[in-house]
Amino acid sequence: MKGKLIGFFGILLVMIPMLFSPTVFAETDDSLQKVLDRGTLVVGTSADNPPKEYIRMNNGKEEIVGFDIDIAQKIADELGVELEITNMKFDGLVPSVQSGEFDMALAGFNPTPERKEVISFSDSYHNLPFVILTTKDKAASFQTLEDLTDKEVAAQKGSTQETILNDYIGHARAVALGKLPEVIAEINSGTVDAGVVGYLSARNYLDIYPNLEIADIDIEVPEEKTAQSIAFPKDSQALITEVNRIIAEMQEEGLIEELLEKNIEEARVGDVDSRNTLQIYGPLFIKGAVTTIGVAIICVIFGTLLGILIALLRISSSKILSSIAYFYIQILRGTPALLQVFIFYFGLSSVLNIPAIHIWDINIARLIPGCIALAINSSAYVAEIIRSGINAVDSGQMEAGYSLGLNRRTTMKEIILPQAIRNILPALGNEFVSMIKETSLLSVIAVSELMFVADTVKAATYRTMESLLIAAVIYFMITWSVSWLVSRFEKRLARSSK
Repeated sequence: MKGKLIGFFGILLVMIPMLFSPTVFAETDDSLQKVLDRGTLVVGTSADNPPKEYIRMNNGKEEIVGFDIDIAQKIADELGVELEITNMKFDGLVPSVQSGEFDMALAGFNPTPERKEVISFSDSYHNLPFVILTTKDKAASFQTLEDLTDKEVAAQKGSTQETILNDYIGHARAVALGKLPEVIAEINSGTVDAGVVGYLSARNYLDIYPNLEIADIDIEVPEEKTAQSIAFPKDSQALITEVNRIIAEMQEEGLIEELLEKNIEEARVGDVDSRNTLQIYGPLFIKGAVTTIGVAIICVIFGTLLGILIALLRISSSKILSSIAYFYIQILRGTPALLQVFIFYFGLSSVLNIPAIHIWDINIARLIPGCIALAINSSAYVAEIIRSGINAVDSGQMEAGYSLGLNRRTTMKEIILPQAIRNILPALGNEFVSMIKETSLLSVIAVSELMFVADTVKAATYRTMESLLIAAVIYFMITWSVSWLVSRFEKRLARSSK
């Protein structure tokens, strides 16, 4: 009996370490099996960083290409599944990975301790040194990191470059910008004195902007700070183990260096074409404009319907309902619309499992929360517009309805609201115009509206001003057309009321 007990405890001593080993976790979690069952590897990236990830047009259709994308494609091929890439702003990638929206993300991630608390990482597949990029007239004055004291130095927000800027060049005045092309544009224009940029990107941009130069400054950081890894949701050890195996094979075969050199050459001169930006990317801008108009219509319709309800509650004789409507309006008008977009996007993603169905290359899982956020935001402003319109109607109109035997609800519906809407039509038209412009906020969650397209084209062509001016002209044409239609409708209502 005693021997059996000793044997039992001996087995336990052997088994316990195995139970807590990564291999066992890899066998028990279903992250790899989900990808295999789905037949698709869903990958997130921020396609504004050539040659690692950027946009190119191929026969009139946009495609995301680059060094990281080639690695993701190799992983998908080894797994025997299709690759699905989603492009979004860099600072939104970690929250999206954390929420499980992506199976993994590639965008030059460095596995910092802060990121490791919320997501997991693969082994490093590449080391990316960082340099100080500046203009030629300033390069001679920047010989050491101390020369950057009190100088404005830019970096992409949420990136490893920003971490290096804050940790190793702390005496400089840090400027965090949303996308890498914005960093480059600010350096080139002299708005900032310099920027922390990955060596590959810096070398690529030197061919585009002859005014730029890499400063003769060594940024001495530990090798682990330059390591590039793939980001995964927590509890994805099975998928990470398989990806690590594929990465190791690619490194052993020299394939990673081969892919890197290939993409450096392909991205060296950007999207060169004898045609202008509008001719090349016209279909992309048209698609963005149609998406902008569609989102604005949806948000204004639902925002107006909800706004009418909130306005009626606001003027209700019930103090409870009126107070609820009051605080609803104050909260929505007192917080930024961009913040509301983020709250609804990440909040709904954590509560509801919205299927990632693509309609016209737009992910419904992103579009629905974005539209809900903008519609609810719009409803607060519409409610106050409608309330002011109702209050502007002569009180005798309500009394006239009562004298005809109508109740309050019918009087409001048949007499008061039609007059109020006629009075507030210009204000509602202005709200529609504002909504067209506010759809640009959805670019932060990778909805391909007009502003998102402009950012995409900027990154692909390096033609910053041309891309922005095209977007500005399209926005103006849309808003002017809406204003004209509202004006015509207003005149028709005025004639019919006489």
